[in-house]
Amino acid sequence: MTKNKIESYDGVPLRVAIKDSTIINNVLENYGEEIRIDTIKNKPIFLGHFLAEQKDLEEKPFINDSEIIGFDFENSEIHFNKSVAEKIYNSIPKWRNSNYFGKQFVLCHNGKIILSGYLTGSMSKFQSNTYQISYYKYLEHKNNNEIKSFAYRISDSLNFEKNNLRKNKVLFEAFKNRLIN
Repeated sequence: MTKNKIESYDGVPLRVAIKDSTIINNVLENYGEEIRIDTIKNKPIFLGHFLAEQKDLEEKPFINDSEIIGFDFENSEIHFNKSVAEKIYNSIPKWRNSNYFGKQFVLCHNGKIILSGYLTGSMSKFQSNTYQISYYKYLEHKNNNEIKSFAYRISDSLNFEKNNLRKNKVLFEAFKNRLIN
């Protein structure tokens, strides 16, 4: 997870796109966060692309490598063990208080950041321009009535089609030894 919210580089800051201070104050009052504007489409960007560096990350990983079971590219799901589901569930109230639109995360492989995006509730009305993991509607995968893993849907931007992450060669390479079919 990132220590603090990293500003997106998509679009332009609200204060640059809109000069009306009443609108700016209304946005800040309603959302508590600065947003950016796509000036071509004249639309707000709530969850845009961002560049994270190691110094931007929390000292301790929120999810350890041993808690990641694997990746199902066919269904665009990342599988975790039970401890991750519990951590996410217990963190939701804190995240809502500090990150109105979504909690920024990064996925690292061999010490390098390979993917960044947002953890969002599956019912969130704010969609991401980048990767997002929905943390509510997760599937329990069982084997002989024991929970084998919890699967969280991950999507690339607004592309919710299954199998949309196979094109990300870096992500596929990172999970090539942990593929779930």
